[in-house]
Amino acid sequence: GSWWHKPDASESKYWNDSVGHALFSAVFYSSGSICFGSLLIGPVHLIRQLSAFFRPAQQDSILMCLHEFINCIQQCIANCVDNLSDHFNPWALTYVGLYGYGLLDAGHNATELFEKRGWATIVSDDLVTNVLLLFSIVVGGVTGCFGILIQHLDKLSFSNFDEPTITAFSIGLGVGLVLTSVLFAIISASVNAVIVCFAGSPLEFESNHPQLSTEMRSAWREVWPGCMDVLDMRVDIMTAGPHPLL
Repeated sequence: GSWWHKPDASESKYWNDSVGHALFSAVFYSSGSICFGSLLIGPVHLIRQLSAFFRPAQQDSILMCLHEFINCIQQCIANCVDNLSDHFNPWALTYVGLYGYGLLDAGHNATELFEKRGWATIVSDDLVTNVLLLFSIVVGGVTGCFGILIQHLDKLSFSNFDEPTITAFSIGLGVGLVLTSVLFAIISASVNAVIVCFAGSPLEFESNHPQLSTEMRSAWREVWPGCMDVLDMRVDIMTAGPHPLL
């Protein structure tokens, strides 16, 4: 956030006052929101994905009464899930870290921001999360194979079970998944922070980092045609400056 809004504030490559202030705020002011979000955001996000199978579909039915009854129940379930995900979503923690809101307000503000931009469909795409999950599984599998190799070469016994190979692979898999999940969480959080800042402060990005702003808007325009129309217009107005007759 500091790099986005105040690029001159970060003088050191490794540490600066902004990082220290963010760490202090996260530990002493936002720790409750972070713990609360870590507890509920994952399950709510999973329920939101599963609710896609229960959302009502528009179709004709001979049994109209039964169809309307089932449709009403499905709509009620979908509304409850949407209300939960309005506050408990992966963007809430990003808002907490950037702006210091409470968890519920942060989740609602993030959802409202993306809806105003017309990016609700874009941010629901879990491409980065799925790619990082795939890498975590691959690294976990490789680590599990190393565990089997160490067990066979050194004749180590990781447990008293009759299947030392399965035990060695399971331990290696668990260690690999945990380590990669922690490391990749930094990448995922960074991507979320960039998207939130891009949606909330595109003009600051254009003013402070014009080349990166142009490249990012071009990339988004290729993948999501039409999503940059409003932002492009605002950027053009800002870069054009006041009319010469004024």
